[in-house]
Amino acid sequence: MVETINHVLYKIIKKAGISKDEIATITLAGNSTMTQLLLGINPRYIRRAPYVPASILYPPFKASEIGLELGKHTIALIYPGVSSYVGGDIVAGVMASGLYQNDKLTLFMDIGTNAEIVIGNKDWLACTACSAGPAFEGGGITFGMRAAKGAIEDFSIDPITFEPMIMTKGNVRPKGICGSGLINIVAILFENGIINNRGRFNYELKTDRIRQKDGIWEYVLVRQPETQIDRDITISEPDIDNLIRAKGAMYSGAMTLLEEVGMHINDIERIILAGGFGSYVDLEKAMIIGLLPEIDPNKVIYLGNASLLGAQMSSYTNLFRRNVVEVVKMMTNFELAETPSYMDHYVSALFIPHTEMNYFPRLKKRMEARRESNLTVL
Repeated sequence: MVETINHVLYKIIKKAGISKDEIATITLAGNSTMTQLLLGINPRYIRRAPYVPASILYPPFKASEIGLELGKHTIALIYPGVSSYVGGDIVAGVMASGLYQNDKLTLFMDIGTNAEIVIGNKDWLACTACSAGPAFEGGGITFGMRAAKGAIEDFSIDPITFEPMIMTKGNVRPKGICGSGLINIVAILFENGIINNRGRFNYELKTDRIRQKDGIWEYVLVRQPETQIDRDITISEPDIDNLIRAKGAMYSGAMTLLEEVGMHINDIERIILAGGFGSYVDLEKAMIIGLLPEIDPNKVIYLGNASLLGAQMSSYTNLFRRNVVEVVKMMTNFELAETPSYMDHYVSALFIPHTEMNYFPRLKKRMEARRESNLTVL
């Protein structure tokens, strides 16, 4: 980890055209495990009940003490965490968002392999974390990949012939599917009746795009001659299952946290989406699959890499750094593993978009209108 940080430091110091001795401070914001590994603290207690890490607060120290190749005078500032699974990266994101200074009741979501959720305003904050899995970042998906050149990021389909149209990052031949592309694909397949609410294909449709291979049903997104790889690019039922589990964890985590603080989704005045992946989410598609609660899109704010922004802001002013510990004290953590209602919410969310369609009234209305239109045509 230190070697990687030093490599990044070398590149940005060179690019900035400065000497490392000109750097007065370095701010680090990471999850609880990475922070403790970096500092040489045994992280074993993070994954053991009652899930209390060895420490959540860390004093400033000289960066050279942990092997960072900076001047001997350079001070390292480590963002404190809240719990085993809500670490300094989320505290930094909350600081960057200004959530702790605002009157509006806000739902803050950092979307990634671990999904962290914070609810509150300037008067109080509650937080939790859930393991969403790597699907949002391309992991666990047959043709999954990071959001790099050649990744399928958008998708549409002819509702009559079921032939697809795709868009890739960089407008080049496709070689895989990124997280945002996966969400768009599944949402479109569902709205067009190609998959049902359990993520299973409609095997009766008259198209050779839907096929069974090695006992697994899949839909052919791109045929081999049109790809950068030596085979067709497909999305399979196991791929869709992985996405459903990931989005189910996110949605149920938010609903459980709301329930635990005695609130409903209608009480939320705005949603802040953080994380590199969160910047590319199509809100409508995310709501169709049940990743996000159905809410007015105008209430949603994209923050991007909130942890990095929080680290930058901490480097600028002592006043900001003084507020950090106060914000940590405001944050009440809920361990989902110890919250009985979480599993009920999770099981209910393992459908597209949810077992209870009344939670998604706009989508329900569109689906009913489409069903009536199809009956009229027949």
